[in-house]
Amino acid sequence: MNPFVENHPDQIDKLIQDYPVVFRHMDTTTFSNLPAGWYTIMDNLCSDLTPLLEEALQENPEAPEEPLFSILQIKEKFGGLRFYYTMNTKNDDLYRKVQAMVDNAEDASYETCQITGKPGVLCKSGSWYMTLCEESRISMGYKIIGNG
Repeated sequence: MNPFVENHPDQIDKLIQDYPVVFRHMDTTTFSNLPAGWYTIMDNLCSDLTPLLEEALQENPEAPEEPLFSILQIKEKFGGLRFYYTMNTKNDDLYRKVQAMVDNAEDASYETCQITGKPGVLCKSGSWYMTLCEESRISMGYKIIGNG
């Protein structure tokens, strides 16, 4: 793990508390880590997912052995947010809506500093990739990755 990220608190526990319908079947056997700067992105995603999942559960209650929605892992990878999940539904419209929300959140992470939450860009130092604001990039010695 990148030592710079280790100094910033993980706020998944707050999201679990605030959005129980989203996190009730989260895989706790896999390590998850949410950089502090992306908390608002995840908060917005969970806020958007909650009414969709609540409505789907009212229409079709889930069986305990086959939950409707399960989070497998949340983490940073190569400077971007990764939100891995499974869905057990035959409702293609619901699946597409959830996937579009997740895609938007992951895309937003590449424009948001994972340390501060300020606007950021993808940067690199050695083999480490991070999305950083200018202040964090300079203080950590990262370089902006150019466009191809």
